[in-house]
This record gives sequence, C-alpha cells and structure tokens, in this order.
Amino acid sequence: MKKTNKKLTFWDILYWILAVVPFLISLIFYSRLPDQVPTHWGADNVVNGYSSRNMAAFGIPAFMFFMAVLVNVLYRIDPKRENISRSKELKQITRWFVVILAVLVQVITILSGIGLSFNVGTVISVPIAFLFVALGNYLPKCRQNYSLGIKLPWTLADEDNWNRTHRLAGYVWMAGGFLMMILGFFNLSKLYFTIFLTMVLIPSVYSYLLYRKKNSGS
Repeated sequence: MKKTNKKLTFWDILYWILAVVPFLISLIFYSRLPDQVPTHWGADNVVNGYSSRNMAAFGIPAFMFFMAVLVNVLYRIDPKRENISRSKELKQITRWFVVILAVLVQVITILSGIGLSFNVGTVISVPIAFLFVALGNYLPKCRQNYSLGIKLPWTLADEDNWNRTHRLAGYVWMAGGFLMMILGFFNLSKLYFTIFLTMVLIPSVYSYLLYRKKNSGS
C-alpha cells in the first residue's frame, strides 16, 4: 500500500496559530480583567450573564480550541471523507470559521471585560450571516457525507435526495444569509432568528417530501 505523507502547509500553520490566538489575547489583558467578566448579552444588547475571570480568559478559548480540533478529527474519520475532500470549499469555510469565530469571541469578551462598550449583537450576527451566504454558495456542490451539510435520515439514505435538498438549500441559505446580514446591523434579533429557523425548515421539509413522494410510488 502506498503511503501518502501530508505535508504541513503555510495555511495549516496559520490555522493552528489562529486557534491559540485567543489564549494569547487573554494573557495580554488578564491583569486588567475584573473578577466577573461579561460573557452573555440579551437581545437588547444588555449584559445578562457573567463568568469568572479564569473561565472568560481561558475556559472559553479552551472550548473553542477543542471545537477546532474536533472539526478536523470528524472530517478525517468520516466514512465518506473522500466526498468531504471533493467538497473542499465547504470544508475549508467551516474549518476556518471555527478559529476566526474563536478569535472574534475572545476579542469581544476581553474588550467587554476591560470596560469598552459596543454593539455585541451586530459584531456576532453579521459574520454568522456572512457564513450562511458563503455556505449557501457552495452547498449545492456538497457530496454525501456524515459530517458536513444537511444530515437528515432521508438525505443520508438517498443520494438523489441529498443532492436535490442541497441544491435548494444553497439558494435558501444565500438569500436568508443576506437578509440576516441586513437585520444584524439593525439589531432585529427576533426577526433574525425567525429567518434562521426558516432556512433550517425549508430544506428539511423539502427533503422529507421528496422521501414521501419516492416511497409512495414504490
């Protein structure tokens, strides 16, 4: 059997550097953090939850680092990992968003902890909306797998169902992502969440209807 040695690329190195940046940010500002640090905000952009200094500085980054590791492990052990590799744009978007989000979350946490005030809802919701636009653009090309995409009993059991569901979801997620991005600037969290639920439900219901139609004729 021929062995393939995967070389560590510049982008791999940059990825893991970004994964540890939240820890470095916390170390730099640790002495300026209060005993209780804001870590949760309501729909009105008012703080409604706090964490201890150590949890905010190192617990949250540790969780995000675990997620960065986990997403890479899942892609490697997926029984259909060849299909994930064929969906390389989608794979890279999801991988990189985890570490970029980790840095963003830690910057927000630390800046809030040292007393700076800003619209947290917009800072978080707009990048998430942009993620859906990017994912929607490549979702129709996503091949059947167990780690990436819309994983429902009907999509996993039928490749045609998977392909048709992801084609529809691509349009829905791009349109919904653009709407969410606009709403994020205006801090309309209830409508933002409604659009998100709609983006989840439309492909799911469509996939189920395809399944019912196919099985009713058999």
